[in-house]
Amino acid sequence: MPTSYVYTGDEVMKVRTRTPQSIIIATISNAIMLFAFVLCLLFTMGNAEEVANTPTGVPLIEVFYQATNSKPATNFLVLMPVIIFIFATFNILASVSRLIWVFAKDKGIPFSNFFSRVSYRNKNYSTHSANNLDQVHPTFKLPLNALGLVCVTSFLLAIIYVVSTTAFNAIVSLQAFSLNVSYSPPILFITLKKIRRQEIEYGEFKLGRYGIPINLVALGYLFFVILWIPFPTELPVTGSNMNYAGPLLGALIIAALLDWTISGHKRFKIPVAQTL
Repeated sequence: MPTSYVYTGDEVMKVRTRTPQSIIIATISNAIMLFAFVLCLLFTMGNAEEVANTPTGVPLIEVFYQATNSKPATNFLVLMPVIIFIFATFNILASVSRLIWVFAKDKGIPFSNFFSRVSYRNKNYSTHSANNLDQVHPTFKLPLNALGLVCVTSFLLAIIYVVSTTAFNAIVSLQAFSLNVSYSPPILFITLKKIRRQEIEYGEFKLGRYGIPINLVALGYLFFVILWIPFPTELPVTGSNMNYAGPLLGALIIAALLDWTISGHKRFKIPVAQTL
């Protein structure tokens, strides 16, 4: 199997153009549909206090019920986003498991050898001639170990929600917080290189003279979001309504630094070429 298959994007033909195009199209189309959905909610929401304090615990159900005044119609409307969530879950499992697999193949996480294994079926494949016999099991053509890690983690998060909604909300906030933090360094560094007029190796897309203004706007937005996400949502702040996203991110950064100091700097290489 070609070593280029290591990277998730290589599953797409013409990845350097089609992957950015798909991201742009998905972002714009979803923004338009979300704006339309929000407008519909605002005009049909009814009593905001009843929506906020709904006995169902899910404000959207109360909005649908106030708009239709019918339980069967409400159940039908609620079923629509549920179906979307179910299908979206499969995409999430596929994308996150492949991210773990790719990072494991670069020896970027603990137990990389285990999580980089792939179950792959190929009639012409000979396990006796493979360089990495432990990496391949001829069955499903999937990174099963990485997928298992995602499923187990999701299950544990569901258990956390049952035990403590505060802990669960902290983990959910951590996802949005860390995502925005991770966006900042590449945008910042490429902006600095642009300002200093240093040579940049561009891909298929570039913003030209609009690059610096757009990057500065993006950095301003990210700074605003990163500043406010860790703040508590209610006053006075108590142990149950405290926003723990900031401390959790700090703990993750410390854990990553410890892993790097202990063994990560010895095992991590880019790229790790392997033949499957």
